[in-house]
Amino acid sequence: MLKNLFISKVRIRILERYMSDTKASYHVRGLVRELGEEINAVRRELLNLKSAGILKSVKDGNKIVYTIDKRCPIIWELRSMFFKESEIGQLLYSRLSTVNGITVGIVTDAFLQNKHENATDIDMIFIGDMKVKELTTVMNALEKDLGRVIKYAAMKPEDYEFGRRKKDPILMNALQNDKIIILGKDSDLI
Repeated sequence: MLKNLFISKVRIRILERYMSDTKASYHVRGLVRELGEEINAVRRELLNLKSAGILKSVKDGNKIVYTIDKRCPIIWELRSMFFKESEIGQLLYSRLSTVNGITVGIVTDAFLQNKHENATDIDMIFIGDMKVKELTTVMNALEKDLGRVIKYAAMKPEDYEFGRRKKDPILMNALQNDKIIILGKDSDLI
């Protein structure tokens, strides 16, 4: 899908790097080595992404280092698109979309970074009238496929509303930090 949306395969490969790790910083030659692309193509696409406001650059000695410009209003939409197009994103979507009754499925930054810094960090939240046993079966298979434990919560819409009103710490942590909605849409959370 992204190949049809974006013209340049080099741009797609550069964006994949930055969207998989929004804290990453690269200089031109480092990206050339990692991607195995021509230096002029990489330089041109970095400049295009900078002029689009997606990347910013700083001089570091004799190198120019490019990072994500977090002020860019479309960064999280781009990140969501690239995640959903990734192997893991497609696996999650294909498995989770088989569970009847999920209205919203959220993948949190703790899952994306594969680290839990706080006791309230959780990997995924599911909201809807799903059968927990069916979801558990799918999640157990995903854990096996990904080779990692996935901390998740499943809640009915009324429990979600109650948790939001009471400012449940686990729910608030998941909603206030970076996240990707893998099933459903933002308006389903309101």
